Amino acid sequence: MPANHNDLIRIPAPTDAFKNEHRVTIHWQQMLSNKEANYTYVVGKDMSQGGTEVPVFIQEEWYNTSGLDQNATKTASGEYEFTLDKRIQYGQKNAAGEGRFLVWHDQGRKPYQHRFIQTALASKGAELAQKLLAGSVLQDTAGQIKALGEAYAGDYLKTF
Repeated sequence: MPANHNDLIRIPAPTDAFKNEHRVTIHWQQMLSNKEANYTYVVGKDMSQGGTEVPVFIQEEWYNTSGLDQNATKTASGEYEFTLDKRIQYGQKNAAGEGRFLVWHDQGRKPYQHRFIQTALASKGAELAQKLLAGSVLQDTAGQIKALGEAYAGDYLKTF
């Protein structure tokens, strides 16, 4: 089952090393201008669904102690938790929610869903691809990965 509105998501605490290792740059066009922004990719846990893993892209400027302290709750273990609400957007393969991933960013940014998929596949390789493809029937060949990217093409991120 995909992450849903009001689910509680737990993410790791930010460190400089983690942020550098998990940085992805998303490129898109908006208002006839080329745009790009850095995001930090984390594997979150959906605590409302037994800790199921969910890919999360967080605007780089927000993935720091100051930003998270203002918008999430710090757990006793040092991780952060937040509720899926109108602050969070998501992308997915289809209406059933397969391959759902979360995006926490300034919603004035309007990249298509496929921009996250393409960038993640190109920059982070197999580990991230497997997370995004989890639950999808498209898992093996380059042609199938291309088909997955096309499944996201043209759709803006949705808001919870």
